[in-house]
Amino acid sequence: MKTIDLVERIEGEAKLHCTWENEKVKDARIDFLNFRGFEYILEGKSPLDALVYTPRICGICGQAHLKATVEALENVYENINEKLQITTKAKLLREIGLNIEIIDSHIKWFYMFILPDIIKLDSNDLGIYTPLKGTRWLEAQKNASETIKALAIIGGQWPHTSYMLPGGVMSDPTKLDLVMMQNYLQTAISFFEKSISGISLENYLSFDSVENLENLGSDLKYFKNLSFKYSLENYGKSYDRFITLGESTLFRSGKIKQRLVHKLDFSKIVEDNSHTFSINKEENNTKKHTWSKSVSYDENFFETGPLSRAIISNRKFIKELHKNFQDSVFTRVMARVDEMAFLLFETNNLISQIDIKEQSYIKPKTSLKDIVDAKGMAVVEACRGSLLHNITIEKGLIKSYDVITPTVWNLGPENKTQKGIAQKAIIGSPNIEIAKIVLRSFDVCSVCTTH
Repeated sequence: MKTIDLVERIEGEAKLHCTWENEKVKDARIDFLNFRGFEYILEGKSPLDALVYTPRICGICGQAHLKATVEALENVYENINEKLQITTKAKLLREIGLNIEIIDSHIKWFYMFILPDIIKLDSNDLGIYTPLKGTRWLEAQKNASETIKALAIIGGQWPHTSYMLPGGVMSDPTKLDLVMMQNYLQTAISFFEKSISGISLENYLSFDSVENLENLGSDLKYFKNLSFKYSLENYGKSYDRFITLGESTLFRSGKIKQRLVHKLDFSKIVEDNSHTFSINKEENNTKKHTWSKSVSYDENFFETGPLSRAIISNRKFIKELHKNFQDSVFTRVMARVDEMAFLLFETNNLISQIDIKEQSYIKPKTSLKDIVDAKGMAVVEACRGSLLHNITIEKGLIKSYDVITPTVWNLGPENKTQKGIAQKAIIGSPNIEIAKIVLRSFDVCSVCTTH
């Protein structure tokens, strides 16, 4: 028996194909069918135009795309032996902006994407979590909106900000601006303490064992109880392999296959388009069913995202949960909410470190339009996981621009030897509801995937 379900209430939409045997998913396929073509649009454009185009790849993680673009362009300068000087102030403002975007996304994802489907396993009445009218849903929406206002102070707007550029940022916040940003973050911290964890942020950040699950209150306690009631600690397991490409004050890069290795060789990252539609219709065949490519590292698929970051960065609470429940839906969701707590604490500290007297921008000596032949690459940790941008410049224009998004890592199709990460995780699900929860646990973004 086969079923095809349209997965909505995500960034874009996707089709989930499931083949069933003995009342379990025997095989799964994820199709992303909306082509957008950003990589083709950028060809022949001025390199600086990418700072305007790429943040519009996604309405949720545009800040990550902007940071990846500007750092890829700065890598171009480095590769022509003109390394730019970026001030500490500019680096802080970039990281703070990205962190705030991730916090906003984590709140929305938990309350508007994953939790409602888990509650539906137990009841048709979502109660306070009912979209558009439930009190907790509205509270979550309000707090996400208040949090993102902190980013708008330094970015001028959100989404689709373009305040970063090679050499720094076009942002010069005052002391009052910084205080306002911290006030917005304090609102989110209070929401985390009262409605999400039910305990103080300081108490939560001290968690280091599975026994600490019993200390959870409020919505995390509700999520935990429902998860164990419906065995979400047993579903959604994939290869238990993890990769994190980017680094920040909170995240470390590295990979785990059988052991943790922090040094990565980016030449081992390979895209595959065996199942990917081509804009040249003559190249399409029955094997091609999605606009998503797949991507591997050293010929293996790796999961990216908050769970990967937690394990590679040695966050003890999530590492202990992983030891007990592996790469399950339960562990994956807990890792993302856990990351929100650490980001709130860390971002508040980063704002305090800004020296408003320091320069925000130092102009490059060479214009990108004068560069004859050069390449640049950058990696950034977006809300869903590792994001890679790769640019080639020829005669002052973009010759090629390649984007590898977290959803390509996690939800790309199989290759000749392995199922995709989410594809494998869905296999074994006992019903379509659980299968879709497994899919959502990776936070599906079709618009990033089909850029």
